[in-house]
Amino acid sequence: MAGTVEEVGLDVTGFSPGDEVYGMVGGVGGLQGTLAKFIVADSDLLALKPRSLSMRQAAAMPLVTITAWEGLVDRANVRAGQTVLIHAGAGGIGHIAIQIAVAKGAEVFATVSANKIAIIRDLGATPIDYQSVSPDEYLEKHTGGKGFDIVYDTVGGATLDASFRVAKRYTGHVLSALGWGSHSLCAPFVSWSTYSGVFTLYPMISGEGRSIMARSSSRPQRLPMRAG
Repeated sequence: MAGTVEEVGLDVTGFSPGDEVYGMVGGVGGLQGTLAKFIVADSDLLALKPRSLSMRQAAAMPLVTITAWEGLVDRANVRAGQTVLIHAGAGGIGHIAIQIAVAKGAEVFATVSANKIAIIRDLGATPIDYQSVSPDEYLEKHTGGKGFDIVYDTVGGATLDASFRVAKRYTGHVLSALGWGSHSLCAPFVSWSTYSGVFTLYPMISGEGRSIMARSSSRPQRLPMRAG
C-alpha cells in the first residue's frame, strides 16, 4: 500500500500526519488488508515514500522489493564483481532483483521467455532464453562451467533444483522465494553451495522482526530503481 498518514499513535515518533508512506502492512496474520480507504497499520511496517515514485508505483514496491532485498542483500551480501543469476527476471521479484544486483555492481544474468528479452536488457542484465537453452548450456556459456556466485530462484519446483546445479562450487549461494515441496539435499552437498529460503510474510504473521521490513523498504530509495 501507499498513502498519507492521517493520525499517529501516542508512541509513534517516526511519522507525522501528512507524511506520504508505503509498506507491506496487512492481509495476513490477522492484520487488516489494504483494500480500503483507511487502514490502521503498525508503524514498524512503514517507510517514507520516495518522492520520485507515484502512490501507485510505491504501492507496487514493498512485497517484491523486500523479498528481493532480503535475499540478495541480507542473506547473500551481493557485491561488485560477482555473477548473479535471477530466475524469471521479468517477474515481480525478478525485475527488482536485477536492479538491486546491478546497482551493487554485480554482473547479472536472468532467465526469461523469448518475448521478454528486451525487458531484461533494458534493466541492465544479460537475458537467457530458458525455453531454448538448458541449464548446462548457459552454465558453460556464461561462467565457463564454474557456476554463478548467487542464484535467486523465484519460480520454485524444478527451477530450484536446477539452481543448485548452476551455482558456483564451494562458494555459491542459492536463494529461493518459493522453496516449497520436496527437494533432494544431494544437490547442494554435491556442489557445496549455501542455501537460504526467503519468506517475506513471516514478520507480519509472527509479529517478529517487523522493523526489518520497514528498513528494507527504505534502503532501495537510495538505488536508481524502477517499479514495474
